[in-house]
Amino acid sequence: MSARNLLPLFLFISVAASAFAGTGDGKGAVAPEIIQDPLSKGVTEVEFLGGYFHSPITTEGTHRPEFDYSGADLRYGIVLSPMFFDHSSFLRGNVELLGDVLGDGVVEGSGNYLVGGSILFRYNFIQPGSRLIPYFQLGGGGLHSDAAEDPSQRIIGGNFEFILEADLGARLLLNDRWSLLFEGTFQHISNADTAARNVGVNALGGRIGVGWIY
Repeated sequence: MSARNLLPLFLFISVAASAFAGTGDGKGAVAPEIIQDPLSKGVTEVEFLGGYFHSPITTEGTHRPEFDYSGADLRYGIVLSPMFFDHSSFLRGNVELLGDVLGDGVVEGSGNYLVGGSILFRYNFIQPGSRLIPYFQLGGGGLHSDAAEDPSQRIIGGNFEFILEADLGARLLLNDRWSLLFEGTFQHISNADTAARNVGVNALGGRIGVGWIY
């Protein structure tokens, strides 16, 4: 067969090979990297933090005895909402619900311990690609302290006390699972006049801990 007769056959084979190559399943192609938010809706996590709190934080003209305490918090959280705001807003973020179990020892003041729990609502400020996630949270619950058994003090007067708190914090992502947590906290403890003694505790403190996202 002459070269002139082979040329159309060569062209046909070349075109057919190109066509079949273009209909592959693309398994060999490199998929574009998708950057996901570390705290998207439905994500759950466990946090463990330790902290120290100092009281009294008083207003002018009032007096409370010193009441300092230190201990640990164990939390379970779930992200409730999708992202609010778009990528261009510094308010971009979502809402997280956390259950908090606390156990503290009294460092200065009456009694020996505080044990209880609370519910916290957190707003995470999430910027795409950032490892630092600031947040603020508000919450409340209840606790018991044996300080109520000391009749010489009036700050904690009931077997059951309410606890309210406000926190400013930040999460530093170490990887897609683990993070460090830092918080500054204001706590108020009182029994809402359900007991005869109810001066209450106003404390400032801070926590540091770790979080595990799963």
